[in-house]
Amino acid sequence: MLEVRPATPADADALAATVSEGFETYRAFAPEGWEPPDRLELAIGIAVRLRDADQRTWVAVDREDGGAVAGQVAYLPASSSRHPDSDPALAHLGQLFVRRRHWGTGLATRLLNVAIADATARGFTAMRLYTPAGQARARRFYEREGWSLHGKPMHEPSLGLVLVEYRRALPEA
Repeated sequence: MLEVRPATPADADALAATVSEGFETYRAFAPEGWEPPDRLELAIGIAVRLRDADQRTWVAVDREDGGAVAGQVAYLPASSSRHPDSDPALAHLGQLFVRRRHWGTGLATRLLNVAIADATARGFTAMRLYTPAGQARARRFYEREGWSLHGKPMHEPSLGLVLVEYRRALPEA
C-alpha cells in the first residue's frame, strides 16, 4: 500500500536515491560519456530545498516494503527556480521520479495530481517543468497528462543535457 505524505529533511537521502535511480535511465539517450549528478551532492541539495518554505515536496512510501520510497514530486514558484520566471502565478514542477518497480502503476499521475492540487490551492494558475529532450517516456507521460511544449530546447550545463520545457494551465481553485 502506497502512502503519499509531505517529505521531511529526514527523507533527503532516500529522495536522492530515487533521483539517482531516475538519472541512471538517462544513459539510454544521453551523449556518450555522460555521467549523472553525484548522489551525495543530490542529497545535500535536496536536504537544503526541503528546508525552503517556497518548495513543497511529497514522497510516496510503500508500507508493504518497510516504508521504502516509491516516488516523489516537488514544486516551487517559478520565480524561485533555477531558471526564474517573473510570473507570480507560475509554479515550477520538479523531481517527479518514480522507482522503476512502480512504473506503470499510476503512481506518477497520483504524485503529479497532488502537486497540481496544492499549487492550485495556493493560487498558481499555470505550471511548467523541464525534462530532457531525449527522455521519450517522460515526454509521452506529460503530454498524456495535458502538458504542451513551450519555447525552444535549451542546453542545461549543470546536467549536460538538452532540456525541453512543458507547461499546462492549472484548474480553477
